[in-house]
Amino acid sequence: MDKYLIISDIDGTLAYDHQHVSAKTVAVLQQLLDAGHEFYAATGRMYNLAKVIADQVDDRAEIIASNGAVYDFNGDRVHHLMGEHALTLTEQAAAAQNLPAVYFTDDTVYYTKTPSQSVIDTMMSFASAAANIAVKQVHTLENLLGHVGEITNGIIFSPHDPESLARTMMTLAASNAMHLSASDATNIELIPKHVDKSTAIAELQAKTGIPASRTIVFGDGLNDLGMLKAAGISVAMGNAVPDVAKAARFQTLSNTEDGIAHFLENYFK
Repeated sequence: MDKYLIISDIDGTLAYDHQHVSAKTVAVLQQLLDAGHEFYAATGRMYNLAKVIADQVDDRAEIIASNGAVYDFNGDRVHHLMGEHALTLTEQAAAAQNLPAVYFTDDTVYYTKTPSQSVIDTMMSFASAAANIAVKQVHTLENLLGHVGEITNGIIFSPHDPESLARTMMTLAASNAMHLSASDATNIELIPKHVDKSTAIAELQAKTGIPASRTIVFGDGLNDLGMLKAAGISVAMGNAVPDVAKAARFQTLSNTEDGIAHFLENYFK
């Protein structure tokens, strides 16, 4: 049997409401795991938030978290860190525009400037009581840098001030100190330099020996564009943004219509 590497974004793709995976999608993925294929949930979420969703699929489901900065392989967990320089530049750029930046380890959220209630509400929409995460304010850059050895990625939210967000993006892009992405127009996702979901997939392809031609990737958002290019079989959800729909080789139904299950049932029949 030719083994496939099946990878799905979580929000807007695998999960139909940020919290749950449909019974039909779970059943199809479990059948493919039983057949010997590998499945990864790939997301910008921190590891413990991703695990809550992956565990709904199966305890054999693996995780690519923090936009590729963290991933599972053979019982181990690989980490790429943002580093002191990137953290310092991010704090300075966000502070200059009075925007909150939030940083992640596998199980802890750190911040210096208290986010607005709308930002907190956005973050909590992804949270789960089962996720086992801590949220800590560290107040100063110096205190934040005390956690430099564990922070893998971050995000800057600005749901109501796109101009400030754009200026922050320009400043950080000019620094060339990190990889920048976005899940939508209200945020900047901060990832270690030369890292994204696609680099994690490339590392997994090399380690497993599964080529791009047998890699299936599902996505819907802008931060999925890189990993779609890493797959020979790239699939945009029916609810995908236009750039993702254009980049993918195939399209399926939306995340609320069991789009993953629909495609996989037809592909492997």
